[in-house]
Order: sequence, then structure tokens, then C-alpha cells
Amino acid sequence: MTGQDIHVHHLTGIGRATGQGSPGLVEQCRLALDHGAAVLARSGHAMEDVTRVVFLLSNTDGFAACFPHLREAFGSGRPATTLRLVPGFDDPEVLIEIELVVGQPDA
Repeated sequence: MTGQDIHVHHLTGIGRATGQGSPGLVEQCRLALDHGAAVLARSGHAMEDVTRVVFLLSNTDGFAACFPHLREAFGSGRPATTLRLVPGFDDPEVLIEIELVVGQPDA
């Protein structure tokens, strides 16, 4: 029997307190990763537990500059990664959206 996976969707770089996004992709990526880490921590998990990550971007220009934040966030974890190009987001300030999955071990 396989346990339930934990899915964390719609992580963006929009500040929860301000409702506004940073103007840069790298900063939005960092904020989205921070939001994801906080959500996972509430369920007793860490970013190193992530088995799959999905990045949604409407423009990949500058995404490589996010790599240092990704290495820092996931540590020794090496999640399977998918990059999806989307035509845009509902909120035009959003430059990146991240989805995280923590796969539960077989019971």
C-alpha cells in the first residue's frame, strides 16, 4: 500500500502580507520556495523530502539565475523536475509558480 502524497500547489513570489510581487524572477522564485518550505514544515516535512517539483513559467529568460536558490532550497535532495511553459498567469505580476510533491514511502 502506498501512502498519500503531499501536494503543495500555487506557490508564487507574491508576498502574502502585501499581495504584491517582486519585479524580478529570481526574487519571486526565492519567495515561492520559502512559502513552500513553510507549508511543508507545518506537515513535518522539509524541502529535502520533495520528490517532484514543477515550475510554471511564461518566459524562461533568466531562469538559470534561480539555480543557486534551488540548490540551497533542496539541499541534497534531487527531486524530479518538470518545467512547463504557460501562456501567462491570472495575476500579471506572477513570473513563476511552483508545485511541490512529497511522495510517501510504501507502507
